[in-house]
Amino acid sequence: MRVNERIKNISIVELLVSLAKRGCDCKLQKITSKEIAKDLKCSQQTASRKLKELEELGYIVRNVGSKGQYVKISQKGLEYLFRIYKELEKIFSEHAHIYTINGIVTSGLGEGKYYMSLEGYRKQFVEKLGFDPYPGTLNLKLATGEDIKIYQMLRKMDGILIEGFKQKDRSFGAVKCFKAYIDNIEGAVVIPLRSHYIDIMEVISPKKLRKELNLKDGDIVAVKVVA
Repeated sequence: MRVNERIKNISIVELLVSLAKRGCDCKLQKITSKEIAKDLKCSQQTASRKLKELEELGYIVRNVGSKGQYVKISQKGLEYLFRIYKELEKIFSEHAHIYTINGIVTSGLGEGKYYMSLEGYRKQFVEKLGFDPYPGTLNLKLATGEDIKIYQMLRKMDGILIEGFKQKDRSFGAVKCFKAYIDNIEGAVVIPLRSHYIDIMEVISPKKLRKELNLKDGDIVAVKVVA
């Protein structure tokens, strides 16, 4: 997406969610335009302008002074967010289930980085999942028998098919994916159709999850899977 398209498409919801995640839903918080720009992947000037627009619409209260900018989501803004939340909740409850799978972070063999770099897979991930995955997977050893049971159930479900392909003289098998969230970070669970592992789950994301969540081997991670 070109920069000017990204600026045009920044929505009220995106900005309000960014502010809510920074604590502005509860009280006035000191917020810089630079912080919001980072969240929205836009310029600092655009973030500043968008905040001003929200203020004019009555969705936020903003105090700007010599000590910085303080922002709080107004009652109107909170009601708007809640209305969107209820609509999304209804959609998900009607068309999908959310399963929580707990896994223990473990080091892989480095194969994830190789497979994620293959254009035959990467192009389909972008098209079907809506994000360009970081070249690598987060490997999780499933924590309990219940986690393994849910994972095995996913293996039997259709999921989002990433088709296999041939590259030179080698064939690469199909995989299926389920959209997922790891601590509110967008991602997906990837299940190779030929895999025989029953207690190892691979997760991909546009971000490097180990770095983003400060994870190390042995940490327990909860993955919310939409299926």
